[in-house]
Amino acid sequence: MTGIDAQAAVPAFLKEEIEMNPTLREDADQIIQKSIRAVLPDAAVRHALNEYRPGSGKTLLVATGKAAWQMAKAAVEKLEKVDGGIVITKYGHAMGEIPGVECCEAGHPVPDENSFLATKKALDLVQGLTQEDRVIFLLSGGGSALFESPLI
Repeated sequence: MTGIDAQAAVPAFLKEEIEMNPTLREDADQIIQKSIRAVLPDAAVRHALNEYRPGSGKTLLVATGKAAWQMAKAAVEKLEKVDGGIVITKYGHAMGEIPGVECCEAGHPVPDENSFLATKKALDLVQGLTQEDRVIFLLSGGGSALFESPLI
């Protein structure tokens, strides 16, 4: 990850303070970098699943969006297994297989036939569930184009 040029964005009245306190910039850079890492899709999913406890039924995973593969991979690693799942992401964004999860690529920003087919697979996956079953639904930017089911 590249650093942010904080010096260019520093208002003139703060430049003197930074020069007087050289660790201020280092501290600010460290805070910025840690903040960015904390909100990356995989880190956010791992954090969100810290308290997750599987029920007595199935655990299914549905992920859609441009970061769907990254989020689904993190979820499966955190959960150690899922009973089934599907990823629907933009062409070129699936970066390999995820155990127990079907990875589908589709059109973005314009939905295409693969968008419709993958969405149907996702909807079929969650049919017939019981109260004991759980679906983890992960949504990222681009999901509205990738998760499409035309009415006609």
